[in-house]
Amino acid sequence: MKFELPDLKLSSRENWAAQREEWIRAAEDCLYGHAPEKAEWAGQVTERENLWDGRGTRETVRISYGPGLKWHFDAAIYAPAAPGKYPAVTWNQFSGKDWESCPVEEAVTQRGYILAGFDREQVMEDKKDGQAPAKEAYPGYDWGGIRLWGWAQSLLADYLLTRPDVDGDKLACTGFSRGGKAALACGIFDTRYSVCAPICSGAGGCGCFRYLGDKDGFCQDVKKVESLGRIGSVFPFWWTEGFARWWPAPDPTQMGLEQDFPLDSHTLKALIAPRNLFTVEGMEDAWSNPRGTALTWRAAQPAFDLLGGRNEIHYHAGGHAFAAEDWRALLDFCDSVFRGKEPGEALQNCPF
Repeated sequence: MKFELPDLKLSSRENWAAQREEWIRAAEDCLYGHAPEKAEWAGQVTERENLWDGRGTRETVRISYGPGLKWHFDAAIYAPAAPGKYPAVTWNQFSGKDWESCPVEEAVTQRGYILAGFDREQVMEDKKDGQAPAKEAYPGYDWGGIRLWGWAQSLLADYLLTRPDVDGDKLACTGFSRGGKAALACGIFDTRYSVCAPICSGAGGCGCFRYLGDKDGFCQDVKKVESLGRIGSVFPFWWTEGFARWWPAPDPTQMGLEQDFPLDSHTLKALIAPRNLFTVEGMEDAWSNPRGTALTWRAAQPAFDLLGGRNEIHYHAGGHAFAAEDWRALLDFCDSVFRGKEPGEALQNCPF
């Protein structure tokens, strides 16, 4: 089965604005769904403590939203205690997970970052027919969980931009696995984020719909690598209903309709330009399609060449993880973008 990636339709900077809107409409109609253009919200600090001998703080902030501010989610925000304006990284997290994988003290006290994480299942549970408070707040939209979780990450940015210790020109969004898919969606639709960093995000993220493969090569094996049909049929609540037309029958996990799908991940990545994209993958993480990620990483590069911004990639040696090594590589990338520092050795280390 031979596939071809869709043409990015890059012609000039002047024409890209209109073309970008076409790609955005396709992404909303076929993949993510539509979200409210404006949202009522308010942020309130409910807890605060000093950490690390007074060198940092941790706050719990309640983000209320929707008509009458009847709905909410909570964010944990770690910040340097010293006065100043700092870059901020937002992280949509798995329910029940903590900050173990993140070198929080190092990031805050040594590297000068604000870290803001939230449990995305507070806005929509990660299961079929689960509770979805954000959908209750804003009924009538066709958004799936990936768009909705990314939208909540934008609400967190709304709050951060009101803080005197946040440098509003230096925001980054990240997430791991399905959270990486959501982080990519967040970065696409919220241009206030100058760095978008999806981690091991797979199909519907930074992987590839048309070409599946691992470190050993392309294999098109849907038992080894996450396919379009599988993420659609197993996780239909992640996507808009319009995505269903590209799941093959009778076995939706098989491949076959990808060539007709109007997008692939290189088009999604191109929508980040002229801002900055940092992709992280695991060499042993076959399910997330490390080979297809490299293919679409390169296929998106012409958009960054034309429009500006950086499109870089980092591979760790292990499998499906967001480890301290990846956090340090992400902060190295942010340092190079935000502070003009020399990029770390881990950046741009694609082995394919």
